[in-house]
Amino acid sequence: MIGKKKVFLVACKDYNFYNFRSELILELLKIGFDVTIVCPPGDKIQFFIERGCHFIGHMMDRRGTNPFKDLSLIKTYYKIFKTGKPDIVLSYTTKSVLYSGIACRLLQIPYIVNNAGLLEPSNYNPIVGICLKILYKLGFRDASCMMYQNSRERDVLNELLKNKINYRDIPGSGVNLNSFAYVDYPDETIPIIFNYVGRLVRIKGIDEFLTCAEAIKAKYANTRFVIYGEYDEEFYRQRVDDLQKKGIVEYAGSVMDMKPCIAGAHAVIHASYYEGMTNVVLEHSAMGRVCIGSDIPGVREAINNGKTGFLFPVKDKQALIKVVERFINLPYSEKVIMGKAARKKMEREFDRNIVTNIYLEEIDKIFSNK
Repeated sequence: MIGKKKVFLVACKDYNFYNFRSELILELLKIGFDVTIVCPPGDKIQFFIERGCHFIGHMMDRRGTNPFKDLSLIKTYYKIFKTGKPDIVLSYTTKSVLYSGIACRLLQIPYIVNNAGLLEPSNYNPIVGICLKILYKLGFRDASCMMYQNSRERDVLNELLKNKINYRDIPGSGVNLNSFAYVDYPDETIPIIFNYVGRLVRIKGIDEFLTCAEAIKAKYANTRFVIYGEYDEEFYRQRVDDLQKKGIVEYAGSVMDMKPCIAGAHAVIHASYYEGMTNVVLEHSAMGRVCIGSDIPGVREAINNGKTGFLFPVKDKQALIKVVERFINLPYSEKVIMGKAARKKMEREFDRNIVTNIYLEEIDKIFSNK
């Protein structure tokens, strides 16, 4: 299909490649591409080097939200691409796609964007909001293809780009159905376990989770609320510590392999405010666990309300509490049925092979047109 071409993959963190892009990277190597990973150094880089990838490391403030401070990344990517001369760049994660896209435009390198989470210009002061819109236009308008993870992301960016761009709708990063295999539902005699997985930050719904845990534990002692993730906002540390001392929540910290934690739970609560496509829901669903999520783009696509899980209005703490209580009172057999239905949905709609094949199709188009 394609000769020995150079493919550079760009993201903010090595774990993004390891957790969500490994299948694509290994397939690119198998086909015969010369593959280079571009991101800050991390523990998972060696995995790819051992399999034949090259690595170019650079520094980045992954959590910074000021676009003015991040503009230096354009220069960083420009130097990397000018020296490395990739034939195509595949970019992931919001900060990387913006600035690597501008560098690709300047060097006239074909690039495919997977936006993975739309920044909200309205969340910033007017000047920063205007700058973000300009950056979107500069970073995306010459992309060979935009990979959209949800309908809102597609509609907002297509309007901004005046529908002048090739795009594909994809089921997020998809889920590896072999790695996240179905596991029998936990025994009905043990406490009902609800997971929270993600950074402890307001926009991921940690407030809603903690409020829900307090309300439910007061009424249903036979429940557990377990938190997995790092503190992104120190404000929550004291509150979580206090609730843990009272036996309301359990803080497990950051866990490298979530599969045993998912297998041991009955459900996950994902009260996020914004998502590209939530891997938390995809992974729990693939293993047959019920998902309770906020009714937003990037979550609702992965949950059939009342069949594979439950949706509730975003930021509505009382609605979440009611949904969790509804789940608790379901017969055990219905919980099992919902979990199995969630797995079937992942098999039909969210298999990671779907995403890999879409990428290969778009890459083939780019080189066929050269």
